[in-house]
Amino acid sequence: MKKIVICSIPMKENVESTVYISNDQSLPASGEKYRYPINSFLSQTLSAEDDIKFLLLIKKDTNSFYEKNTENFKQEIKSICDKTGAKSSFVLIDTDFSEDKAVHEELMSRIVDQIDVDVHILADITYGPKDLPIVIFTALNFAEKFLNCEVDNIIYGQAEFQGNKVTGTAICDMIPLYCLSTVTNSIKCDDPNRARQLLKSLLSL
Repeated sequence: MKKIVICSIPMKENVESTVYISNDQSLPASGEKYRYPINSFLSQTLSAEDDIKFLLLIKKDTNSFYEKNTENFKQEIKSICDKTGAKSSFVLIDTDFSEDKAVHEELMSRIVDQIDVDVHILADITYGPKDLPIVIFTALNFAEKFLNCEVDNIIYGQAEFQGNKVTGTAICDMIPLYCLSTVTNSIKCDDPNRARQLLKSLLSL
């Protein structure tokens, strides 16, 4: 199956490998350590029939830790593909570490340009600056609406801390949050109170 994986690459130094726990049977995770939550998931779900294009979102800053982090991601995926027989390719989408409107527009445009028609999409929004999930959600919405794509999973690696020390990590699926961000698009109403009632009805489904 042809798939696209969108993943934000961290800018911080020393992204440690960890075992990600999953409490969701539909979201299996490996018992081995991975730096990237989505790779823990992919190690359990990929097969020889899968052909995945990875869109790696890179924010360039002066420290350049993203370079090592990008290579670490590739190494994890190549190891997974060696075990599962899946095929992989990588597209690096790098933009400046800036909140300028033009940078957001460029990133959005470049993501959409790389999304093929009729594919399944997964994303990992664990790392990166806070603007990236918003841009990713918008791109996913476009892909569903105009490119006939299906969004399968949006992975987030949750960490618990005591001070600066990580005491536990888990993966969760942010698809419900993504649905919340798009549900208002389906409401057609001019009355504020009626609109609130419709929203509550949709959320209760």
